[in-house]
Amino acid sequence: MKRTNAIFFMITVFLWFFLFSTFSTGLFAQIDNLTNMSAEWIQMCNRNAATDAADIVIYNPAGLTRLTNGFHLNLSNQTLIRKPEHSFDLGIGLGSETYGQDSPDPFLPNFYAAYKKDKWVLFGGVYIPGGGAVVDYPQGSISTKLMGLTLLPVFAGVYDYFKDDALEASSLYLTTTLGAAYAISDTVSLAAGVRYIKARNTMKVKITMMDTSGVIPDTALRVDFKDTADGFGLVFGMNISPSPKLNIGIRYESKVKLEFETDVIEDSFNGLFVIDGAKSRRDFPGMLGMGMSYQISSKVRTELDFNYFFQKQADWGTVLTGTGEQEYSELAGNCWSLGASLIYQACSRLQLSGGFIYTKFDFQDIDLYYTNTGAFEVLYSDNLNLGLGFSYEILKSVKLNLGFSTTLWKDETIKALVAFPLDADVQTNNAGYALAVGLDISF
Repeated sequence: MKRTNAIFFMITVFLWFFLFSTFSTGLFAQIDNLTNMSAEWIQMCNRNAATDAADIVIYNPAGLTRLTNGFHLNLSNQTLIRKPEHSFDLGIGLGSETYGQDSPDPFLPNFYAAYKKDKWVLFGGVYIPGGGAVVDYPQGSISTKLMGLTLLPVFAGVYDYFKDDALEASSLYLTTTLGAAYAISDTVSLAAGVRYIKARNTMKVKITMMDTSGVIPDTALRVDFKDTADGFGLVFGMNISPSPKLNIGIRYESKVKLEFETDVIEDSFNGLFVIDGAKSRRDFPGMLGMGMSYQISSKVRTELDFNYFFQKQADWGTVLTGTGEQEYSELAGNCWSLGASLIYQACSRLQLSGGFIYTKFDFQDIDLYYTNTGAFEVLYSDNLNLGLGFSYEILKSVKLNLGFSTTLWKDETIKALVAFPLDADVQTNNAGYALAVGLDISF
């Protein structure tokens, strides 16, 4: 597929400046506001006012004082099947191209523990509130296509096109929390704790440069690097029970400062896209979670949840525009979610549940935000999550939890400013599924 070097040079000289600035920071767009952190949540999508299992260590820590005296353990794993997809036409004769996620994520584990003695509770947990997935584009994506175009003027006179581009990235925000809760009265409980986040993001990109005449042998190029950071934050909670039927849970999680450092493992591009030792900020945003639970009857309970994520207060780095630097977190805006669930006690051992939660991203400028490297591969957009499942007491004080959820994302058409001076709109669509299994144990 021949293309003139002059045309590619005009295109890629602009792409080079942008891609160099974004990849050299080591950033890759991540999802920082996950709420699916237990099998119970997958069943009903709402847990902020729950008081019935140890997973509330991270949903309603002050509500732990409503548990029985003794030890409470909760462990679960989720299998995620995500289907983000984006389509675009760069207007250089290739036509419309579509690229999507390929592989599932089989392991997203969580573990929580609490010990209650009268009015006091000590609690801890290990969980993943952000990332937790692999981005796998074996046929490439808009990012790899733009990288390939960037390389053409570098190899002018030797190679005139590229092929076999692929991208694989992962993100893991492994978090540990420790704290205590205290019942001030039969009505009000308070909780305080600390959380530690150890974040690790990786990326591998490969591109094969080719001579379409077949005279010069192909050359495969690769870049493989990781970004790591860690930081501490605080957690505060309050649980209020105005009546035996009504319970209210509130928690606040502070921002966690994360400064990532890049470690280059392999780089055939000789520093063109990534710089070893580069540092960049992507803080984990603070959030406020609130919930209200009401016992409608002896068998039926309902819960309403609201979450607000303070993304604009986080430092996510900047993008250089025609009017100066702008903060990525400002471009993203804050984010909130609202949900409801219904729980039915079918018999003494079996509980059925279902619910939904709607998440709204308050983008200030979605086109500029999507210049953030990896945004098109991960995809942020408004979505509706639907969950259902059951809890069954298989032994005395041992409950099996099974949940299934599906997420429906809003399709977006986004101007690909990252491709300037090419004029391209990117159409996105997304779907996702989660299957969770877990145990809740008391003794």
